[in-house]
Amino acid sequence: MNQRKIQVVNHAFALFIEKGIMPTSIQDIIERAGISKGTFYNYFSSKNECVSAVLEQIRYEAHMKRSELQIGKDPGDIEVLIEQISMIAQSSQKYGLTALFEEILHSRDKEMKQYVMRYRIFEIGWLADRLVDVYGEKLRRCAFEAAVIFMGIQQHLLFTAKSINQSNIEPKDVARTILLHYMSYIIECLVEKNTSVIDDEKLHVMKSLLTQEEVKQEEILQALDDSSCQVRFTKTQAELTEALRYEIEQQPLRESVVNALLKPYVEAFKGSDGYDQAKDIMTMIWRYMKQ
Repeated sequence: MNQRKIQVVNHAFALFIEKGIMPTSIQDIIERAGISKGTFYNYFSSKNECVSAVLEQIRYEAHMKRSELQIGKDPGDIEVLIEQISMIAQSSQKYGLTALFEEILHSRDKEMKQYVMRYRIFEIGWLADRLVDVYGEKLRRCAFEAAVIFMGIQQHLLFTAKSINQSNIEPKDVARTILLHYMSYIIECLVEKNTSVIDDEKLHVMKSLLTQEEVKQEEILQALDDSSCQVRFTKTQAELTEALRYEIEQQPLRESVVNALLKPYVEAFKGSDGYDQAKDIMTMIWRYMKQ
């Protein structure tokens, strides 16, 4: 993003904080940024695209600040993670990001809701990876859910403290308390007692729908062919793969039949080397049907 466009994005962000996203018009942004309407449309095709650019800029700046805090330090150091999380919470409070996101999620604009969902998925994914750095690979399978639980606890503790005018509480204190005292119990439940409630396969599909591009029929067929070459199939796996391949080739696509095949297809690979690949193929097919 060039410097002039970044300036326009910053002006738009300031307006969204002051007035809210819905009440802010393109004309408001043009006047605040001191640009022409033509320049605005040279940068963005719509206000929604401008909102998307604002969220991307926020995410980029947060990424850079978090990375700076980690340079030359042990990624497994919990104090580094506490610093990173508290920095994010302080920025969110300073700029009123929570209120901004809530405004979008309570709107009827599906496109902007997707922008916020994508932003949150990236942020939860970052925290999930960092929790694995700190607590170890044993958490990998449940790391996303652990990150969701952490963020929920953090958000509601900070919200409650603010509501009762408890001004002495700091985001860093909240992060430290959760990470040092609560997360070990939560992780034990997720990993040892298998208490996870988020469906890993559906999460995989949702993340892909939010972050990836259009899928073509030939890409799915190629993925199915590749999987049969790379993994030694059982009879059931081979039959379900062939049945899916046949259905994907049909025009028009018989979605009800494909849907009926997907669950047993993925379940047939559970516990095998081909499970992750089967989930990826399932995700590609879901995206293909929803396009």
